[in-house]
Amino acid sequence: MKNTAICPPEWLSKGSIYQINPRTFSNEGTLNAITEELPFLKEMGFSIIYLCSICTSDDSEDPDTFSPRQKASETGNPKNMYILKDYFSIDDEYGNMDDLKALVDKAHSLGMSVLLDLVYAHIGLSAEIVKEHPDFVVQNADGSFALTKWNSLTVDIRSEGMREYLYTNMVYYIAQIGVDGFRCDVGDMLPVYFWREARRRIQAIKRDAVLVNESASYVNMVTAFDSTYCFPWHDTMRRVFCHEEPASDLKKVYETELQKVPSGAVLLRDMDNHDTVTDWKIRTETFAGNDGMEQIQVINYLIDGIPMVYCGNELACEADLNMFANRFYPGRFEVTDRTKKNTEASLRRQSIMKTLNKMKSESEILLNGKTEWIDTNCPENVVAFKRVLGEKEIVFVGNVKDTEVTVSIGDILENKEALLFNGAHRYESGDLYLSAREYAVFEAK
Repeated sequence: MKNTAICPPEWLSKGSIYQINPRTFSNEGTLNAITEELPFLKEMGFSIIYLCSICTSDDSEDPDTFSPRQKASETGNPKNMYILKDYFSIDDEYGNMDDLKALVDKAHSLGMSVLLDLVYAHIGLSAEIVKEHPDFVVQNADGSFALTKWNSLTVDIRSEGMREYLYTNMVYYIAQIGVDGFRCDVGDMLPVYFWREARRRIQAIKRDAVLVNESASYVNMVTAFDSTYCFPWHDTMRRVFCHEEPASDLKKVYETELQKVPSGAVLLRDMDNHDTVTDWKIRTETFAGNDGMEQIQVINYLIDGIPMVYCGNELACEADLNMFANRFYPGRFEVTDRTKKNTEASLRRQSIMKTLNKMKSESEILLNGKTEWIDTNCPENVVAFKRVLGEKEIVFVGNVKDTEVTVSIGDILENKEALLFNGAHRYESGDLYLSAREYAVFEAK
């Protein structure tokens, strides 16, 4: 018998996460610029804002101390937002603690929740806490500091002092700033007993505070985490839409991962994030095209789990982004131009995101319905599944490729109407006709 996963609070399980890297979110690159856009994001229907790491970064200008990815960006930016110097302050690149508090307060006034990034597995070389307490990080036999592959220091979680320092940090952001939980960077690099205690402490202050794990493992969803990334799903989606892999691979990976997750687990479904826009040479928005990316978002919202959208995806943004590029060290990279909200592609995507967010927040089928895959005569080209709750169903059928297909689907779509679609699909006598990248979502009349 499978273990049972933690049941996330409704605000998370019925919500959609909007991930923001301030550096790529806008030209300004600040927390205040994000706060100004919150009403627009609320209008889009996003209910959860997740901020990438915004605490004070290590700032050595010696290139030998840069991480390999930092060097590869060729931006020359000494600040790696995932190697931190001080967990209790906001990097002045983004603003200050008052700016963060204002952002959280504004989000709450709009009925939105806020997640912060926790980067606890490693810490910067110049962190004051390490200077004061060198025993808080892992040392070599000769007493020198052991460096990670990112040219940072490894937190020694065996140290009670270090654990208390990190717990206090989490409690501070929950109690004083009012955030609603955390995304835990490479969370499984720290032992689960740490996260169990962290969960106990933050929920002593805010009962429905959550922890989301960036991990390839699911077992810790039983005792510590409310949700976990599903990297195999994310990677397969990319290959199916961008690298000619068969559509049937999505069903395979779904069923494979289903065998691994605890009973009742709620997985996070994403495509773009701060890592992929940095590491993949071609953005998915560009590689799959606007129609392909739209269909990816629709699938991620309709399949069971929690959808996460990267900043700019709601505008069909194709800018060349990099997590190490900012307004001071842009290199060859761009940011999302948020003034281009009235382009045809952007308006189309905004309309789709509004519809998807409304469905996600209101549909009991999407909250509690079982996912059932539909076999078709076009397994190379077509993804088809339905969410079923009693007699109620939502059906998705999508052509993920660039060629037209006729999908023999029997009477599955009888007495159902299309409530969301891209293109001029046609359903006749058990056959659904779909052009390139075309999809349709159906629900009972």
